[in-house]
Amino acid sequence: MVASGALAVAILGLATSVANARDDGLLRPPMGWMSWERYGCQKDCVGHPDSCINAALFEAQAEAMVAKGLLDAGYNRIDIDDCFMAKRNSTTGDLQADPARFPGGIPALSKKIHGMGLKFGVYNDIGAGTCAGNPGLNVSAVPDAHADARLKRDVEVFTKEWEIDSIKIDGCGARGPMNATYPKLGRLLNESGRQVLYSCSWPVYGALSPSCRGDLSTEACFPYDEIAAACSSWRVFKDIMDVFNVPGHAGIRQIIDFYAQNNKTLAAANGPGHYNDYDMLLAGNNGLTVAEAKIQMSMWSMWSAPLLMSNDLRTITDDYLQVLLNKEVIAIDQDALGASASGTILVNNTNVMSAQVSVWHKPLADGTRAAALLNTGLFDASGYNLTLTSELVGLDTGKGFKLRSLWDKKDLGEFKAGTAQFWVDAMDVIMLKVTPV
Repeated sequence: MVASGALAVAILGLATSVANARDDGLLRPPMGWMSWERYGCQKDCVGHPDSCINAALFEAQAEAMVAKGLLDAGYNRIDIDDCFMAKRNSTTGDLQADPARFPGGIPALSKKIHGMGLKFGVYNDIGAGTCAGNPGLNVSAVPDAHADARLKRDVEVFTKEWEIDSIKIDGCGARGPMNATYPKLGRLLNESGRQVLYSCSWPVYGALSPSCRGDLSTEACFPYDEIAAACSSWRVFKDIMDVFNVPGHAGIRQIIDFYAQNNKTLAAANGPGHYNDYDMLLAGNNGLTVAEAKIQMSMWSMWSAPLLMSNDLRTITDDYLQVLLNKEVIAIDQDALGASASGTILVNNTNVMSAQVSVWHKPLADGTRAAALLNTGLFDASGYNLTLTSELVGLDTGKGFKLRSLWDKKDLGEFKAGTAQFWVDAMDVIMLKVTPV
C-alpha cells in the first residue's frame, strides 16, 4: 500500500503533467462566478439596469466577491457567459464586445478584474454562432485555410488582447465531429503562450443525444479519455435551473440522479486537472432554500466539481453566503486527489415525497475520507434513521473511525466498532470527514 503522503505526491505529479500538456495551470477544480443562470441574455440596460449583461455588472460582482471574503475562500474567477458580443468588427473581422454595454471593450474590463486579484474568462461556441445567436468561432473539423486563419486570430484576440484566463466553449452551432473541433481549438489555446482554462461542452451534446439519452456507459456516448486530453473541464448535463426539483429538466435533484445513474463512468473521468462540470452553484437565488443550497454545495464538493456561482453577490444574504464560505466543505472539493464520490442507495422510493436516502464517500489525499449522508425526499417526506458503517464510507468491515461534521464544524467522537447512528431529515445532508483509527 502506498502511504498517503506518497500517494498525494504521486497524484500531484500526475496532475502537473496533465495540466502542462494543456498548459492551463489547473490542478484543482476551478472556483469563481459566472453570469448565465442568474442573468442569462438580458441586454436591456434601460429597463433592467442592475441585471443586464454589461461591464458594470461584472465589475460589481467582482468587487462583492472580494469584499465578502469569497476570494479569500478560493473563489478567484469572474466569467462572462453569452450575450456580451456585438457583430464582428466590419473592418478587421475580429470579435468585439457590444460598445454600448462595454464602453472600454473587453480589454478594459479584463484589466479591471485582474486589478482586483481575480482571473477573467469569456464564452463562445465551437460553431458559427453561439446558443443565443452571437458570433461563434466556426471551428472546422477539416483543414480550411480561411476558417483556420480566422480561428487563429480569434485565439490571439482572446489571449493577447483580452488576456483571458479561462474560456467556456459551447456547442450549439458545431459543424463536424466534436472530437476534431474541440481538440483543434485546444491546441491553439495551448500554443498561445498564455495559460487558459478550457471548459468545453463536447460530452453534454453527445450524452443527451437520442442515441445515448443520458447513459454515459459507452465510449461512443462519453469518450472521456479523449475529452480529458483536450479540455480542462467539461459539461455533462443540461443547463441547470434555479429550482431543486423539476422533472425532465435540470434541477439539483435531477443532476444528483444523473450522477447516481452514471456514477462509475463519471467517477472514472474525474481527476487532478480534468473535471466533470455539473454547472453553476445557485446559493442566494430565489429558487433554492438554504437547505437545498447546502445539498448542492455538499454534492458538488463530493464530486470534486467546479464551484462556479451564478447569483447576485451584491445582495446575497448571510445565511446563503455562509454555505458558500464553509472552508471545510470547500477543502473536500479542492482536495489534491480530485476524486469523485462513489455511492450506495439505501432508500429509493418511487414516491418523491418519501425518504430518498443515499451515502456517498471518496478518498482524500491525507489518508482520510469524506462522506455525505443525503436525503432528497421532498416537502413533507419522512426522515431516516441511518446506520453508518465502515463499509458505507469505503473502509474495511468493522474498521473504527473518528467523525467530524463539516456543516456543524464539530468533532463527533470515535466509533471503534465502525458504526454510528444518524437521523437524516428530509431535504437534508450530513457531511462528514472520516478518519480511520
